[in-house]
Amino acid sequence: VWTALELFKGVVGDPSQMVGGIDGTLQSEFPNSVTQVFADPPQAGMVYEGDFVGGVITSETNSQLGADANFFNFPAIEGSAPAVVGGGDVVALMKDSEAGKALMEFLATPEAAEIWAAQGGFTSPNQGVDLSVYPDDITRRSAEALTQAESFKFDMSDLQPAEFGSTTGQGIWGLLQQFVQDPAVADTAAALEDAAARAFG
Repeated sequence: VWTALELFKGVVGDPSQMVGGIDGTLQSEFPNSVTQVFADPPQAGMVYEGDFVGGVITSETNSQLGADANFFNFPAIEGSAPAVVGGGDVVALMKDSEAGKALMEFLATPEAAEIWAAQGGFTSPNQGVDLSVYPDDITRRSAEALTQAESFKFDMSDLQPAEFGSTTGQGIWGLLQQFVQDPAVADTAAALEDAAARAFG
């Protein structure tokens, strides 16, 4: 955590590296963080996000996936093995029925995933899915990275209680906003530890 905060400080410690400085960064909504990179002229050089931003790029800007927008895999950290970082959704059968069980079994097949993948905005972890069904080269490469990854790491947002990670102004959300305003590594690390201890119990 200390190392991550020190690296983060290298970016946010210089307001000139953030679109709109500190205030602009703290007031940016998610879609704007994407369109700022792919606007004409661009206001930022890169955005850290998931593969679903392709839809924002194509619907909100004139940029073309593969020509103007591209991605790279999450980098190794101090020689760590290659890994894919992402989020995931789970399908649950809420009422026991034969039809429900049949649907669940179908959803687990490559055939079902291929129908969904062909529409875009979805990457299947199913290694039996034909990569050619993905609508563009970027999503094909993203899917290939996922299905061939040696290690998959869930994004921390999928692993933490809501009060720590997804409640406005609280926990990691609020503390990292404060860090952007005043990048004090030691104070923030201690505050994060305290907030995590309360949230995780």
